[in-house]
Amino acid sequence: MDLLANPIEFETTNDGNVPAGAIAVSFKNTGTINGKVNNITLKAGEATNYTFVGKPYKSIAYKTNGSTFKIRYTI
Repeated sequence: MDLLANPIEFETTNDGNVPAGAIAVSFKNTGTINGKVNNITLKAGEATNYTFVGKPYKSIAYKTNGSTFKIRYTI
């Protein structure tokens, strides 16, 4: 395991998941169609965050439904 945190940031129109082990995660729907994060609707233009809680997160699934998500997570 690395001593320093590794921030990863990308945009996608594909469904996927943030891998288990992230210590902070954020999603922003920059598209025009509602998507889902962790099975909860993320409306177009909205964002949601999973902040540091003292232990790593399990894998977090997302479905863009053809919209564009900007995703940032730190491992």
